[in-house]
Amino acid sequence: METTPCSKRVAIVGCGYVGMAVGRRLVADGAELVVTTTTPARCRSLCEMGFIPVVARLDQVEVLRTLLVGCDAVLLTVSAGRGAKRYRRVYAEGAKNLVLALGGSGVRRIIYTSSTRVYRENAGGWVDENSSTRQVDSAGQALVEAENTLLNGGAKMGASTSVLRLGGIHGPGRDLVERIWAAAGSTRNDGEAFVNLVNVLDVVETIARLIPLQHHGVLNVTDGKPLVRRSLYDYHLKAHGRSPIHWQSSPDRTPGKRVVNRLVCELLGMSFTPAPAPPP
Repeated sequence: METTPCSKRVAIVGCGYVGMAVGRRLVADGAELVVTTTTPARCRSLCEMGFIPVVARLDQVEVLRTLLVGCDAVLLTVSAGRGAKRYRRVYAEGAKNLVLALGGSGVRRIIYTSSTRVYRENAGGWVDENSSTRQVDSAGQALVEAENTLLNGGAKMGASTSVLRLGGIHGPGRDLVERIWAAAGSTRNDGEAFVNLVNVLDVVETIARLIPLQHHGVLNVTDGKPLVRRSLYDYHLKAHGRSPIHWQSSPDRTPGKRVVNRLVCELLGMSFTPAPAPPP
């Protein structure tokens, strides 16, 4: 795997939970960091963290183009919340706008945080980066479209693009066990579904190692140890004396998929931290 010189100026489009964590790491590593925010009131605190904040939305192509000039790499890590229309606007259309903004910027490295939601598998089987992403819902279609836009658009501009399909993120500020506790005493019908998780610190490490590499393609970023939700939740609720969940069966619920992370481990020499889980 070829590498490029260590990037000195990096742009992060979308400074939320993942973007902030990555930004702190890159600044600590000596990078000059430009970040976007849609909230002007955040600019002061972002400056205090050593970031260069720019107030910008994904539909402001000219603003994005200006901030990208002189950057070696860009990380696109945004969240659409809920709703198919928001997915299309933020992911599919947002990716197209970023590609437009990259023209003439000199950026040669693109990293995009996608989701393991793109996989069609729902019968509990294992999936890797070559598994089907043919979608049945518009939200999933928007995610896949965004991936393809960035991979194809980056290639046309001579930029290498890494698409990271992230599992469910947990870690500092998003504690998995506390989130399970919040479900104590509730009624749920998704107990037999697999959950594919990843610690945010491993996401940060993955991105930091990828930035100087000329990698172009898709990587699954999970801890590689899918868990059955019911087993995981029951274990932590019982261990801490919390009220159990009332699990119900539902013919509409499927076990989902189990995600393989072998490729990213081999490429980067990564060893992922497994989520706190019941013994096998």
